[in-house]
Amino acid sequence: MTRLHRALLALTLVAALAAALTPAAQAQGGGTKLTARLAGTKAFPGVSGKATFSRESGQRELEVEIEHARSLHGKRLTVFVGGKKIGTMVVGRLGNARLDRSTKRGQAVPNVTAGTGVSVHTAAGAAVAKGRF
Repeated sequence: MTRLHRALLALTLVAALAAALTPAAQAQGGGTKLTARLAGTKAFPGVSGKATFSRESGQRELEVEIEHARSLHGKRLTVFVGGKKIGTMVVGRLGNARLDRSTKRGQAVPNVTAGTGVSVHTAAGAAVAKGRF
């Protein structure tokens, strides 16, 4: 095996190892962290946001936030994960809203896996933003 072949083999192994360590559900310290990018719907195209789920040592946390939703100032929005309602959040005057849930605080937090859907809706049921973990 030539020196060039050994170098290419080593580089290939390093690349494969790096790829294996960077999936969306990368375990860190025995835990899992998943992130979903939320995109505004046709009715609310300027809205964006993200949802983050983490699980570590038997505890689960979920954070959902949206921004650029000034037209919804003062409105209560409902958050769904995996098709189930998990809570509500109110849009502030700057167009931001946030929902934090944690089993550490005794709150129910759904078990999330890669591919689980997350969506934010108005009280009337209109979809504001959607995404997938």
